[in-house]
Amino acid sequence: MRTRSILLSLGLASLSAVVLSAPALAASGAAYFKGKTITYVVATGAGGGYDFYGRLISEYMEQALPGSTIIVKNVPGAGHIIGASQIYNSKANGLTIGTFNTGLIFQQVIGRKGIKFDLAKMSWIGKASSDPRVLMASVTSKVKTLADLRRETATTMSTSGVGSSGYNDTMMLTKVLNWNIKLVPGYRGMQSEMAMRRGEIDAAVGSLSSADLFVKNGYGRIIFQVGGTPPEGVPLLRDLVKGEEARSIAALIGSQGELARLTAGPPGIPADRLEALRAAYKSALNDPDFRAKAKKVGRPVDPLFGEDVAKKIKAALQQSPKTVALVRKILSVKAPSIKVGPVAIEVQKKGRYIVFAGAGGKKVKSKVSGSRTKIKIAGKKANRKKLKTGMKCKIDYKPGGRNEPKTLDCE
Repeated sequence: MRTRSILLSLGLASLSAVVLSAPALAASGAAYFKGKTITYVVATGAGGGYDFYGRLISEYMEQALPGSTIIVKNVPGAGHIIGASQIYNSKANGLTIGTFNTGLIFQQVIGRKGIKFDLAKMSWIGKASSDPRVLMASVTSKVKTLADLRRETATTMSTSGVGSSGYNDTMMLTKVLNWNIKLVPGYRGMQSEMAMRRGEIDAAVGSLSSADLFVKNGYGRIIFQVGGTPPEGVPLLRDLVKGEEARSIAALIGSQGELARLTAGPPGIPADRLEALRAAYKSALNDPDFRAKAKKVGRPVDPLFGEDVAKKIKAALQQSPKTVALVRKILSVKAPSIKVGPVAIEVQKKGRYIVFAGAGGKKVKSKVSGSRTKIKIAGKKANRKKLKTGMKCKIDYKPGGRNEPKTLDCE
């Protein structure tokens, strides 16, 4: 009997030791991230506003999560859809978070094909800024007022990929304000500003924070702002337009400016880890050094955190049927293809990829389809395996994403 009591006591002691050690084996909250690597996905290329905020946020969140490492991963393409999809479909362990643009709200509202995520279900961590949209024009262009966009001679405007905030806003404003423009999609990050300096384009719709430094350096001028409180001398679009449709679109675009530079994770991150990420994000955005660095380069900081952001996202997704129908009609227009050439091509992977000088001389890497791309060499039908580096081709391609050519006519 005594032996059984001793064994029973030893067993209970062992069980107690296991129970007491359980929290150490399954760390919760901030402790979970110690010794782990968090990937912060930026759904655009290096450079530009999203990349700046992503890298600065990662730096200060890492400080607020002792023992963690946060790496930034740029995942550009398809108007931020590729990057957002990667975040949404990652494991819900708190180790993948990231940023993408509010243009995806429009795309989800209209049910765009290719949207395989639900923004309302994501684990919302915060937003870094309120960043109204503006129309910025090069100081060397003839665009000085809203009326200049209705001239007989088309204004050349750039935008990022189809589905991005810049693309959506440009398409909607063009439709309701009757602009006469030549749209050149495919510009990411700060490429639009550089293209203006080179004289390739006249203007672009973008964020105030991205335009501000460019204007201060004397390279551009702001024609109007959509929403928010504009700088002195800059008119608000709502004061320049008439008509229900135009005012409705201006109000919708303006409301999105409140949700700039978002950070989110996939659905289902455990509550304790999500709270730790939100706390680290809040600590980062409130850090005086963080704000000083952002201010130095003209990047506004106007944060909102956690559930407050989640509520605004859900509200933005709930639009009236009339507004949804209008937005769907406008955004259903396909982006125009771009024709260049003859230009020399560099051939990679037996013709599956080509590299060439696209619109304005910008280097373009293009994925050639074996079935959809129509290829001619010396006037005769050919397949992509026959393409050779140094050939000169007339190319009609779809900008953004894969930059897939519709036709290649080579000599």
